[in-house]
Amino acid sequence: MNFFITLVLVFLYTSDVKAKCRFRGECIEIAGHAKPCPVDIEARPVVEGLSPADAEEIVDILTERCPSLVFDENGDKKPFNEILTCCEPVQIRKLSESLMLADGILGRCPTCLRNFARQICEMNCSPDQSRFVDVYTEVSGGVRYVNEIDYRLYEPFMLGAHASCAGVIIPQTGLPAINMMCGNAVVCDADAWFGFTGDTSSNPMAPVQVNFLRWPTPEDSMNAPAPQCNETAEGDLPCSCVDCAAMCPTGTEPVVPEICTVLDVHCVGFAVGITVFVITTIIFIILTLLEYRKLRKVETKTPLPADVQRFTVFFQNLFAKIGVFAANNPILIIMVTSWVSIGVLYGAFSLNITSNPIELWSSPVSRSREQLNYFNTRFGPFYRAAQVFLQFKGLEPFEVDNVTYGSAFRIEAIHELIKLEDEIYKIGKDDGGVSLEQVCYAPNRPRGGEQRLDQCVSMSVSVYFGQDRDNINENTYLDQIQNCLNNHYALNCLASWGGGSEPEITFGGFEGNNILSADTLLINFPITNFMLEEDLRPVLEWEQKFIDLLHDYRDNWKSDFVEVAFGTERSIEDEIRRVSVAEILPISISYIIMFIYVIIALGNVRHCKTWLLDSKIVVAAGSIVVVLLSIGCALGLMGYTGITTTLLAINVIPFFILSVGIDNVFLMVNTLHDIQNDLKSYDDYNENFSFSKKRSFVFEKMMSAVGPSIFVSSVTQITCFGIGSITNFPAVQTFAVFASFSLTFLFVFQITTVVAILSLDYKRVSQNRPDLFCCIRKKILNDDDPLNSETPYKSITKRLMKPYSKFLLNWKTKIIVAILFMLLVSTSVVLIPQVEIGLDQEMSLPTDSYVYSYLVAVSKLLRLGPPVYFVLKAGLDFSNTNHQNVICGGQLCYDDSLFTQVFLASQHSSITRISKSSNSWLDDFIDWTSLSGACCKYNTTDNGFCPSTDNSPECAFCTIGRDEWANGLRPSSEAFKRYIPFFLRDEPTPTCNKGGLASYANAVNYLLDSEGHATVRDTNFMAYHTSVSTSSDYIEAVKYGYEISDSITAAIKKRTGLDVEVFPYSIFYVYYEQYLTIWGDTFAALGYCLIGALVINLLASGFNFLTTFAVIFTAILVVINMMGVMYIWNIPLNAVSCVNLVVSIGIAVEFCSHIAYAFDSSTRPADERVQDALQKIGSTVITGITFTNIPIIVLAFSYTQVIEVFFFRMFFTLIILGFLHGMVFFPVLLSYLNNLRNK
Repeated sequence: MNFFITLVLVFLYTSDVKAKCRFRGECIEIAGHAKPCPVDIEARPVVEGLSPADAEEIVDILTERCPSLVFDENGDKKPFNEILTCCEPVQIRKLSESLMLADGILGRCPTCLRNFARQICEMNCSPDQSRFVDVYTEVSGGVRYVNEIDYRLYEPFMLGAHASCAGVIIPQTGLPAINMMCGNAVVCDADAWFGFTGDTSSNPMAPVQVNFLRWPTPEDSMNAPAPQCNETAEGDLPCSCVDCAAMCPTGTEPVVPEICTVLDVHCVGFAVGITVFVITTIIFIILTLLEYRKLRKVETKTPLPADVQRFTVFFQNLFAKIGVFAANNPILIIMVTSWVSIGVLYGAFSLNITSNPIELWSSPVSRSREQLNYFNTRFGPFYRAAQVFLQFKGLEPFEVDNVTYGSAFRIEAIHELIKLEDEIYKIGKDDGGVSLEQVCYAPNRPRGGEQRLDQCVSMSVSVYFGQDRDNINENTYLDQIQNCLNNHYALNCLASWGGGSEPEITFGGFEGNNILSADTLLINFPITNFMLEEDLRPVLEWEQKFIDLLHDYRDNWKSDFVEVAFGTERSIEDEIRRVSVAEILPISISYIIMFIYVIIALGNVRHCKTWLLDSKIVVAAGSIVVVLLSIGCALGLMGYTGITTTLLAINVIPFFILSVGIDNVFLMVNTLHDIQNDLKSYDDYNENFSFSKKRSFVFEKMMSAVGPSIFVSSVTQITCFGIGSITNFPAVQTFAVFASFSLTFLFVFQITTVVAILSLDYKRVSQNRPDLFCCIRKKILNDDDPLNSETPYKSITKRLMKPYSKFLLNWKTKIIVAILFMLLVSTSVVLIPQVEIGLDQEMSLPTDSYVYSYLVAVSKLLRLGPPVYFVLKAGLDFSNTNHQNVICGGQLCYDDSLFTQVFLASQHSSITRISKSSNSWLDDFIDWTSLSGACCKYNTTDNGFCPSTDNSPECAFCTIGRDEWANGLRPSSEAFKRYIPFFLRDEPTPTCNKGGLASYANAVNYLLDSEGHATVRDTNFMAYHTSVSTSSDYIEAVKYGYEISDSITAAIKKRTGLDVEVFPYSIFYVYYEQYLTIWGDTFAALGYCLIGALVINLLASGFNFLTTFAVIFTAILVVINMMGVMYIWNIPLNAVSCVNLVVSIGIAVEFCSHIAYAFDSSTRPADERVQDALQKIGSTVITGITFTNIPIIVLAFSYTQVIEVFFFRMFFTLIILGFLHGMVFFPVLLSYLNNLRNK
């Protein structure tokens, strides 16, 4: 019964009670706004009292703007006299004009625009106005007018209209368009969106206060349907994917492949590691069983001495002759060395030392470097950044109207920022130096025009207050900030330079999207960049004064509640230069310790009383001088050849060169000592030899014994570094070239000059003259024990070699050693895939550096990453609609267009690292040309450009021809070419917010013909990366940047048949692109190096495959274990660690090659040769290579992580692994292989 009564009442209400008008016409103008007249009448025909021409005009406007009033429910157009409205023609005209701004904001999606226009049309003109509108009137000057309206909107319409517009974006900013229409609302929901359009207090364009009421019932509210964005009205074009997610193609989500893991390690690494361990262990067990079976057999014949390879004999004879000549002519050799060194060292004065990060870490021929150069030549170098982070840890968050604000929103924080900002503006003013307006980035400044500070781009929260920055209203400042957070391009948020301050680089230190919780304010000054050094000098001067000011602020006059971090473009390079000099101290200390050790350890001192006779202080000092001369000559040669190097290389290379050089000196000295003590065992020695012949004999034997092994190890290392120099990393190239040159000079000097020094020392020792005091001569070496004064002396390490070799080469010990080392290498194989790649910038700087604090602030506090430009090379005809469609993102653009693909990538920012969709000059230009009577103006006298704000008589609105395609959606080809220069010169205004001067003046290159028609060439489209803080973040950003660009390039080829390249460019790409191929490059470099070492060892050993295999296999194990330790010790893979892995091959060969040569040249029976080699050379490996590098521990106390991680950790690991493999595993492997050959 109740239900029936309700139906009757509704029927009576809707059929017998006619709705009336609540307001109509205009009564009075107050504060520049026309106020409507209150009425209580029925709706009248809209054409009443109009001439036929005016009637036609008004109906046309209604047809375009308010079709629901013109067409009946069947879709038929009503006769003019049946079109009833509650508005007069003047109101209809103003309604249409007011919607022009909405056209520019929401017009990209016709469905959205129609929904928005529908509620305006219904409120102002609907014949049913009284059903959902209530008015409140006031009186002024005796005239009653409507000053406030309650407008009831049916909830489904309100939510549906908002949903249809929520996805529409502004191409200039990539932000939701409705953000421009939400005022200071914290959340731009339907209530905030509609509420702002009628709020006279926050929307200066609202003539009357309209209170939008979300209403639950349809009968007493405006209940028109609200189509969604993927629904298209007849005659309209569909919304694009960019503006309507429901229109986007499916299956565009990037797929991240799952990584297979077993016990938290990579499946492949685990499988390979287990396989390696099983196979190698089985092999060594079989070899052990064969050896055990051989040992159980009773030997019936004596083993024969092994023959020396003919190729080895050749090298022995060659180096024997060199040794004899150098020993017999020491003064001549030293003089020639001095002359050569002085001549080559002179080139060091021309040496180019760089600390430029790009020159250090980016190859000139790399893809990203070439693209950087391309971008710079087409669009100018990317602007420099001067940036300040003010973190307010001493201020507490606070709550206003149930909204919690972070400490950055406190008024004290904002005053602190403005105080500092004012001082920055004063830089150069008092002392007549370079000021900000002379170096700032000012895109709207006419070329050659006056330099004014208000033209400079700056981004900080003070921009949001405009002219009131020095007089902030503490009661309303939060509303103003919130308004600008929603739309930093709002009229009251624009800076004097024409743009707004991006919220994500205005505030920092917040989690997720909760910007209101920020505890950090930023100051950003983009600074003009130049390619020529002389043009850059004023910029560098201003940046230095900026840094000085911020140091003074931090140390002397900042408030206690703030922590500051700051940096400029020059900061990192300056700090690298400063730190490189500072690192000299710990490195020098380690060198001094190394020198002291060499001086003490080189001599075979028997007693304290004979210390000066047995010591080799002069030899040690001379050998060190030879090493330093080798390094100096390498620097000189690099100076002559124009090869650039770094202070880092100059600091570190001597470590490696000294370890190699001193090792060879130890080898020479110990071999001389052994020969001298065992002269009678040589068949060709005669005790009646004169001193000269005896010296020649001794040095001949010494060089024939050590020369070939020095040659093998030196040439192997030179080869390794030579191959390392072909890498794509400039820092590694210069490091490798420097090392190659140094090792080459060192090898030559050691087989000549060091031999000459040893010859002079040999003469001193033969005459019993003390070291350093050569003028004194003793007849007896030991006065207390003259009979035993000539007794041969063996060092402790030398004496330990005999029992050690017997223990090590026992078959039980060998199998344990083999299994343990195979377990070690298998574990390393498992761990290698987990090694991180990259090089965080902070590692290059000490933790007390202001730049270190700045980089930490950038990574932890900044919530928006660097801009990324998608550069489109010339080749497309932009006046062709098909070519437009492969680029634009608006209506009828292809779903794989450039703009659409970047937009889709931004929807998956956690994977693609694209934070916001790119801007699009093409979309904005199309919109600009469609805003008839609002934007484009020309000079009627010369047909030139007029700004849209110029109201002079000679400036008139353009008549822009439309293309026949898609009912005139785009400008015609002729219009495109004529008006694109106008668009790029037009400033954004309240009535024409699409002007392209501020956003696109530097983004589009075009050529003008004689008629003033433009042909667009290279262009770019700017998006933003997400916040990137770690190397992996940067690498992922680069990876997906190139993937997106490649996909766009393929789409252009598919749609147009043209090979037009699109590439991504961001300031960090030149540093991180190398990591996309770092694994392949690293293994290639190591492979080439190992091949080089293999060839050299084969040649030098006379194609002795046994020793060559043993050396190379051991070197491979060292490299694999080095990479395993890299994971354990948190050493990432990058250019520096890559070159250290190359070095590890050289060091591994150094540890093994001397033992291998001693084995190869041994004349002992085959089964004793490994023991013989170990006893001869083992002590030299310990004292000459291992102990010499112990001072490297000092680098653990370095100022920077780069030195501590990549040189202390890696070199220390390398020495330990080299020693263990060279002195433990290599003899065992050699023994197994020797037994296999002689079974």
